[in-house]
Amino acid sequence: MAAGEGAPTVPVKRKLPNGLSVYSLNGNETDYLYREIFHDESYVPPHGVRLGESPTVLDIGANIGLFTLFALNKWPDARVFSFEPVPDVFDVLRRNTGHLPGVRLHNLALGDTDQRRRLTYYPNYTMMSGFDADPKVDRALASSFIGSVADSLDEDLREAFIDEVEELVDDALDERRSVDCDVRRVDTFVADAGIGHIDFLKVDVEGFEVPVLRGIGDELWPRIANAAVEVADRDGALATVISLFESNGLRTQVRQATEYRETDLHTVFARQVA
Repeated sequence: MAAGEGAPTVPVKRKLPNGLSVYSLNGNETDYLYREIFHDESYVPPHGVRLGESPTVLDIGANIGLFTLFALNKWPDARVFSFEPVPDVFDVLRRNTGHLPGVRLHNLALGDTDQRRRLTYYPNYTMMSGFDADPKVDRALASSFIGSVADSLDEDLREAFIDEVEELVDDALDERRSVDCDVRRVDTFVADAGIGHIDFLKVDVEGFEVPVLRGIGDELWPRIANAAVEVADRDGALATVISLFESNGLRTQVRQATEYRETDLHTVFARQVA
């Protein structure tokens, strides 16, 4: 299906390995996000992170809310602000987390300019949706990821696995829709919400991470203690993200998950050194 209107995907309840039940749009995707967030703890810095008793967490690019749930599991008294711009996905985020104390949900994106902007939404591969989504680039990324995973398989299984999974990915990326979303500048939102300090900033926004960080502003930077940002290193984005953190007093560490070693995806962790 080309970009355009389509019927909303119906969420279904799914039980995760830790016993938690969540609403899910795509079962395989939810299972992957669970492994990434809860099992691999991919947003937790290699050196660990120690927050206060009632930390403020920003989950920018919340999808269906698994990191929001992870944050509340790790820091039960946290105040979590979760942002998801796609209405269909936001509805599932609301179902999964809207009833929880301390959670504030926002159906918008954060960036460096207050605006209304069009986003490409993949209903069958929601975590690849983004403002600058490109099916060719996204297919290449998915193929690299699949190849890395396949390397751990026996040779007689590898080729069949790659063919089957790539066919599924192609089908998922063929269906896409254009969605108009609200974008707020980060420091404007934080000021309006009365947020005094950000203990943990998580950003996973499929190529929009540089505008998010550029929207922080000079006054807010000293009030960010820790961050984890997934970066697609295109057009020097990785160097830009590192520079933005380090020029504002945060020490950085870069990690690339084994399954992404053939891709341009990295995670940048940052923390205040003062």
